[in-house]
Amino acid sequence: MVPVSDPTNLKRLAFEDLKYLGAFRLPAEESNGDSFSFGGRPAAYNAERDSLFIGTRSGRVAEVNIPEPVRHADAASLPFARFLQPLTDPTEGHIKDIAEDGAALSGLLVHAGRLIGTGVIYYDANNTQSLSHFARPLALGERAVKGMVRVGASGKTGLVAGYMAAVPPEWQSRLGGPAVTGQCCIPIVSRTSYGPAAFVFDPADVAAHRNAPAHPLLYYTSDHQTLGKWEGSNPVYGGTMQVGGLALISGTRTALFVGRNGLGPFCYGGGTADESKANTRGPDGETYCFDPTTSDKGQHAYPYRYQMWAYDLSELAQVRAGKRDPWDVKPYGVWPFDLPTPEPGVRIGGVAYDPARQRLFIAQMQADRDGYAFRALIHVYRVS
Repeated sequence: MVPVSDPTNLKRLAFEDLKYLGAFRLPAEESNGDSFSFGGRPAAYNAERDSLFIGTRSGRVAEVNIPEPVRHADAASLPFARFLQPLTDPTEGHIKDIAEDGAALSGLLVHAGRLIGTGVIYYDANNTQSLSHFARPLALGERAVKGMVRVGASGKTGLVAGYMAAVPPEWQSRLGGPAVTGQCCIPIVSRTSYGPAAFVFDPADVAAHRNAPAHPLLYYTSDHQTLGKWEGSNPVYGGTMQVGGLALISGTRTALFVGRNGLGPFCYGGGTADESKANTRGPDGETYCFDPTTSDKGQHAYPYRYQMWAYDLSELAQVRAGKRDPWDVKPYGVWPFDLPTPEPGVRIGGVAYDPARQRLFIAQMQADRDGYAFRALIHVYRVS
């Protein structure tokens, strides 16, 4: 058996090590006047009750049980999860500490009996955000949130105010902490990472309501677009890349990011399902981009695929030790994957990980189309 004292000898995860177990549905009923329609992010695993904390579009969070997943292409044939705790604002209104308007719940992590969360200004054109993280009891009905704190350096919040993951015990000394936090691929790109980002921090600082240092393990800047140009697309990175979350896989030396990526020609403008309009200009002067999945104005690179990016934790440990720069690290594996339930937008929501049972939970956004409700499906993989 590989000694824990030297985790660099552990194996790197291969895509073939991920076994698909099936999926389940989020509760259909309303809770406290809200529902999971268009929700499914963020997500966090709670080992105390073998459950998931899941967020809604409005930024509320509920705790749900984990039913036995079923393999089926029809969402209606999958089992429902049930509420263990009702939908509640986990910040108790303190999301407004970040900004009076425009801030949204972004990440969740269960750590040391507390629920740690992040919030982000999605469109922070002037990079004004300074606060990002909060802590609260696992009991959602208990009011005990003291407010948001800053994690990391001032002016760098766009790199950390997103997904979080626990660091396996065998890696904590090498990486320098018990958890990582990061962000990717949100507007304005210059204030975030041009690809996956991860910074190590201690959630105990957040729980104590004090600003927390964060040390870089991985990120990419406008001057170091190592994975490719934002104004482009390739199988690794482009302007339409999205990351739902990450997991540091226990017993391996792999950090696994999960999201989606566009493979078609990069185009900035309004999406259109009419291919004949592609690269022409509309009445407002904006370019039409062929993208039958959305009419939104923004970056497009249709078609899209679900994708995982696997990084070697040994290389991230070298960054932490000051032996290389965080933008020099590249993924050792880029794995496209399919899900049995089709969803035209190809969107990934929250990602959660259970290290004891080696289960990976991935939310597929809007895949459970039930009348006017577009809920996420939770897909389950086991690391074998």
